Amino acid sequence: MLFSQITGHNKIKDILMRAAEADRVGHAYIFEGPEGVGKLDMAKAFAMTLLCSDAKEGCACGKCKDCSMFLSGNHPDVRIVTNQLYDSSKKSTDILVDTVRSMKREIYIKPYMAERKVYIVPKADTMNMFAQNSLLKVLEEPPQYCTIILVAENSNSFLPTILSRAPILNFFPLKVNEIFEYLKKCCPDISDKILQMSANMSGGSRTRAISLAESDEANEIRDKAVECIANLSGSRRKSIYDMTLFLKQNKDDSAFIINVMQEFFKDLMFVKCGAADRITNLDKKEQLDMLASEITDKTPQRLLEILFKYNDYISKNISYAQIAQCISLELWEAINDRGYRSKI
Repeated sequence: MLFSQITGHNKIKDILMRAAEADRVGHAYIFEGPEGVGKLDMAKAFAMTLLCSDAKEGCACGKCKDCSMFLSGNHPDVRIVTNQLYDSSKKSTDILVDTVRSMKREIYIKPYMAERKVYIVPKADTMNMFAQNSLLKVLEEPPQYCTIILVAENSNSFLPTILSRAPILNFFPLKVNEIFEYLKKCCPDISDKILQMSANMSGGSRTRAISLAESDEANEIRDKAVECIANLSGSRRKSIYDMTLFLKQNKDDSAFIINVMQEFFKDLMFVKCGAADRITNLDKKEQLDMLASEITDKTPQRLLEILFKYNDYISKNISYAQIAQCISLELWEAINDRGYRSKI
């Protein structure tokens, strides 16, 4: 994995490349950011650069023996740390204290081939207090040849003592055009229209974008969500029942559905204020125009407020069946400019 193959995050690339070129590499880093934005790939590119025997200007050559072994997954001086790496019987995806202890024993063995050893820990923020305290002993007295990269979505999960010994590099959601170019490379057989829609709906996540582009089921759920929203317009109360049933039947995809509705309501806002060129759901322009013609200027904001409120309820484990019923009713009331709001 080369830096040049990574989409976006140019500032972080520059920081890591300059550190490698100047041989001022830290003993530990925290790569923090949302899922699917390229944190693990960046960690691998950095590791490959640190192990490369012919690196130039802070970049791996991609051709030497070290790079070849790295690309084949056989370099002895780099480890992607999971529980299964040290014990194939472990099923948990949370990094366990036994895994950290096994990693520590390896760390103090000098490199086999390269001048450095690199340990990359995906899901590092799943370590409990005991695992983190075990890792802390390494960070307090690290061997000169070792670099540890902790990949995490939320650095607040780390103990203050861990945070004080590892600089945080913040990864942000990728831009729509960056996601689109990434999809064109990964999914050359899919039409640009689908790729653009997937990029628009991805929220800056490559993982979500690919899922949208390649999954017929995801697109079917999106289509049904938009259909249910459009049907809420008018006095036909059955549309409330249909929306409720749809939400209940797709409980496992509730986060995705909320995101679809959120993007659709943002587009409604753009259409209402005369900025239709900024909409995300380009293939849903007809539904957007129809609904926009039947609502007030304040309605999109009200719809978004309803989503934010019930998304918070979902995170608090309030009865999902009740949430599905109430959110459907409140959306219907907002779209039809009714004053009464249901409460859980």
